[in-house]
Amino acid sequence: MKFADNPRQATEYLRRAIPLMVKGGIPPTPLNYALWYVYVSKAIPALNQQMDKTLEIYGTCPNRISEVLFRDFLIKDEIENAEVVQQALLSVMGDLESSASSTVHDTEAYNEVLQDSLAALKDKNDNQGLETIIQNLTVNTETISESTRQFQKKIDEAQAEISKLKKELDQSRQEATIDPLTGLYNRRVFDAEISQLASLPEPDVSLIMVDIDFFKKFNDTYGHQMGDKVLQYVARLIKEECSEPLLPVRFGGEEFSMLLPGIKAPDACKLAERVRKKVAAIRIKQKKSGETISSVTASFGVARLETDESPENLIARADAALYKAKEAGRNNVQIAN
Repeated sequence: MKFADNPRQATEYLRRAIPLMVKGGIPPTPLNYALWYVYVSKAIPALNQQMDKTLEIYGTCPNRISEVLFRDFLIKDEIENAEVVQQALLSVMGDLESSASSTVHDTEAYNEVLQDSLAALKDKNDNQGLETIIQNLTVNTETISESTRQFQKKIDEAQAEISKLKKELDQSRQEATIDPLTGLYNRRVFDAEISQLASLPEPDVSLIMVDIDFFKKFNDTYGHQMGDKVLQYVARLIKEECSEPLLPVRFGGEEFSMLLPGIKAPDACKLAERVRKKVAAIRIKQKKSGETISSVTASFGVARLETDESPENLIARADAALYKAKEAGRNNVQIAN
């Protein structure tokens, strides 16, 4: 996004944005300044709608959501353009490599022609001056040929380095917040989010803890590859039910969580029940034998964050409800006291 406001407008927007940031406890980072500047300017109505919804739920704008909004509304075009440029650069490098290869081939062919011509001139005892000129041309052509080969080598190295850097950049972006196997948010994001929600004066959030039933036995019977496939299936079903600002998380091992700001306990139980039914409907076939593996189930524990309750205590209560679901025969949803 490009800002075209005059100095007076810009000063007014900043004057209005700063008190809102202070009220919400928003860190004064460049990212947040830009986000709130655009918010008070109302330049992007869709951004204001998203932020108003977030403020209604949280009373502030959590860092995770701020980063998503900044990326989606303020720099999306720039990111896409950068990726286009990067791909174009790779294409150009490939073209240059091809061009350099052709140049090497053509230059060597030209050198061969000159050598043959020189030999013919020698046989005919032609003018010595002309022979000297041709000899010089031959030497220069050999030099150009070697130089071009080195140029091609450098291009190969540069192209490999660009590809490597792109992979590393993509990987580092993912590793910071995303579980690599399931594609859900990782525990690091969960801890930051639940701490922020618990710090609100009137927190409004529910937590669902999920555990796949008899997962160790499943792994021992069918192997870790099939176990990973089950984790991915369950993660996908959880993610389907968790649009922003709901947070689907791989908590660890075969355990997942859903952090649900703005969701009351009864609605959280309904959400858990929907996921439970979808998980119970999973059927997986083994490629080698074609055998359909017995159904997968999961147990669910639901808890609602109380005023002044710590994140640790909320997790413990949701875990206790999950344990109650296991004791009740598994494949069911239980709510914490």
